[in-house]
Amino acid sequence: MPIPKDVQRFEVLLYASLLLDALSAAFFGAATEGASEAARAFLSLLTAVLLAGLTFLVWLAVRRQKDWARWTLFAMFALTLVAYAGSLTELTFGLRALMDMVSLALSIAGFFFSFTPQARRWFK
Repeated sequence: MPIPKDVQRFEVLLYASLLLDALSAAFFGAATEGASEAARAFLSLLTAVLLAGLTFLVWLAVRRQKDWARWTLFAMFALTLVAYAGSLTELTFGLRALMDMVSLALSIAGFFFSFTPQARRWFK
């Protein structure tokens, strides 16, 4: 059975979101200004491992039809939304904030397509 269009859209949108997150981490980093070099290296490694794990979960969900992987991705996305909602007052608008908002929008669109009736049949 070929992969349904909505599932393909979910895959492409989540991969695009993860690519933006990787670019954001590569150019802007995750550490604060006063962090030591060891802390910066650790956060970079942690970010890379997390992004690789999320990419693997997208692959499992789409290519291996693992519904638990889709729900795991959705749960992590929901936690991300809660974290962003809590830090909206401290958000400084710039290129990094724009990249993060575009990444969130791509993820929202991707998850919309992952819960259509066509996609639900794929994950059963």
